[in-house]
Amino acid sequence: METNIIAVKYEDDFFPRTFNGRDYSYFTEKKVSVGDLVIAPTKYGTKIAKVTRINIAEEEIEKIRPFMRKITKRLNKDRYINFNEILEEVA
Repeated sequence: METNIIAVKYEDDFFPRTFNGRDYSYFTEKKVSVGDLVIAPTKYGTKIAKVTRINIAEEEIEKIRPFMRKITKRLNKDRYINFNEILEEVA
């Protein structure tokens, strides 16, 4: 399976279900679209994040490539936004 480079914005700690701040780049093998929610590993644990860009060029991440992590879980966006339930999307 092809690995995609994506950018995400983390969920705001003080305003749940809002996604602000700068973009962070990750690798993923999951099929994602802009606007999808994912679980992103960080050095402080995991955070819920919103996908803001997909198919990022390799040249853009050359300097940070050794530090990048991999996203392995995509969330059901409707259940999280409407009911605050964290359900992983299947397939």
